[in-house]
Amino acid sequence: MPSCKDITEHSSDYLDRNLPWWKRMGYWLHLAMCVHCRRYVDQLKLTIDTIGKSPEATTPNVSPEEIQAIVEKMKQSTKNKDS
Repeated sequence: MPSCKDITEHSSDYLDRNLPWWKRMGYWLHLAMCVHCRRYVDQLKLTIDTIGKSPEATTPNVSPEEIQAIVEKMKQSTKNKDS
C-alpha cells in the first residue's frame, strides 16, 4: 500500500487515472483509511475543477507605445521617490 508521501507525489496521476489498476486500488485503500490524504486529494480535485471552470486570462490590447509610456511613468515615479 502506498505511503502518505506516495499519495501526495502521485495524486494528480491518481485523479487523471494515469496509474495502473493495481496502484489505483492501493491508493483507494489508503484514501479509505487516511483522512489526511483523503482531504488532500479532495482539495486537489477541487482546485483542478475550479481552475478548469475559470475563464482564461486574456492579454489586454495595449500597443507597444502605450507599454513604453507606462514604463517611463514608472521610472519617473521611482526617480521622484528617490529624491
